[in-house]
Amino acid sequence: MRKIKIIAIGKIKERNISLLIEEFQKRLRPFCKLEILELKDEGIQKESQKLSGYIDNTTYILDEAGKMLSSEEFASLLKNIEGSLTFIIGGPDGLDPKIKTKSHLISLSKMTFTHEMCRLFLIEQLYRACMINSNRGYYHK
Repeated sequence: MRKIKIIAIGKIKERNISLLIEEFQKRLRPFCKLEILELKDEGIQKESQKLSGYIDNTTYILDEAGKMLSSEEFASLLKNIEGSLTFIIGGPDGLDPKIKTKSHLISLSKMTFTHEMCRLFLIEQLYRACMINSNRGYYHK
């Protein structure tokens, strides 16, 4: 079973967002082993030092300047990568530009969202990608 890790700076404080994230985590169980690692919001420098240890060629950082993908393109990306995947979501202060040069950058939108919303949107898109890749009906526009 594929492993997907989401490394996020900061905790989810909004209960409704937490409930939705839990729902999509439950839906993802048949498709992947999803691990969410929350790192303490300690400022960009400390966060970058911690995050550096998680970056390899299958790491994707969510960033407004990253490549924007349609849901179908995102599903294809997941389908074509062997092994585990890691996604990094920065905290309220963003991420050190140096760390962004060490990884692939993808964007959820041209708009800026809270890190909590980004986590929810990413998990929903992971689920949508699984539905697309397994030819199930949830995903369609």
